[in-house]
Amino acid sequence: MTPLLAHDRATALRAGRGAAALAFAAWALIVIGALVRAHGAGLSCPDWPLCHGQLVPDFDARIALEWGHRLFAGTLSLGVAALGFALLRRRALRARFGRLVGVIAGLLAVQVVLGGLTVLLGLAPWTVTAHLVIGNSFALSLAWLARDALDAGRGVERASHSFSTRLAWLACGLVALQMVLGGIVASHFAGLACSTFPLCNGDSLAPTLHGPVGLHVLHRLNGYAVALAFAGLTWQLRGTGAAGRLARVGLALVLAQVAVGAANVLLRLPVEITALHSALAAGIVLTTGMLARESLAATRTVRDSVIAERHALGGAR
Repeated sequence: MTPLLAHDRATALRAGRGAAALAFAAWALIVIGALVRAHGAGLSCPDWPLCHGQLVPDFDARIALEWGHRLFAGTLSLGVAALGFALLRRRALRARFGRLVGVIAGLLAVQVVLGGLTVLLGLAPWTVTAHLVIGNSFALSLAWLARDALDAGRGVERASHSFSTRLAWLACGLVALQMVLGGIVASHFAGLACSTFPLCNGDSLAPTLHGPVGLHVLHRLNGYAVALAFAGLTWQLRGTGAAGRLARVGLALVLAQVAVGAANVLLRLPVEITALHSALAAGIVLTTGMLARESLAATRTVRDSVIAERHALGGAR
């Protein structure tokens, strides 16, 4: 890819820092959303986009929490619009980042619609789960844009190492599945369907795969699979720079998440632990997404090496 001119590189650096700040804000919004749900405040504003028919309603604690969540989301949307304008107004940056900015804008639009539907449909499980999945995808897309823009601004074009990517993609798939399962467990109020840990209701690891207990069991079993995948990645990617560091961070987050998940059950879903569980989950998604980015870069590195080797052999003949 053609290197950027100095002015475009400076703009890319500023945009990268802005995207990183917005990614952090999106992560914080996910945590606030978890607090809204944990406090039973999801329908404190029973209408949308107004709250009790007003732009600024009369507040109690729950209304303030839900309305504040909406206000934070609106402010974040304005930040995304400003970021998109900064990147799309210059041709070189538009060519590099236009597609990803479009993805971010699309995810934001879907998330806004899902937020409204979640209220208007009375916290229907599919809307709650979809809202969680799209929210995490939105935060990850902002983090991805931040890394791309910062690398472009610093003149970093390609990963300097390669590694086998199969296990990395397996971990990505397991984390995506875990995110969906977590949303389903929360939206079906199955968080205490297994009331003991590590066994489910004192019986076995998996007494059934049906009903609320089955949902909870699947969430636990897949969580163990995620932990094993990251343990394997940490071993496989030792000494590989950024990918190795991400694998170690991911493993630490996953192990912490298992412990927090156990505490959530044993302490009967206290608000603070529930919020921490959501915060760690969003952190795992972000870390896994950045690992996927490293995996794609490694794949390109291997592909370019093969092409260069073939050209060299062809020239030698």
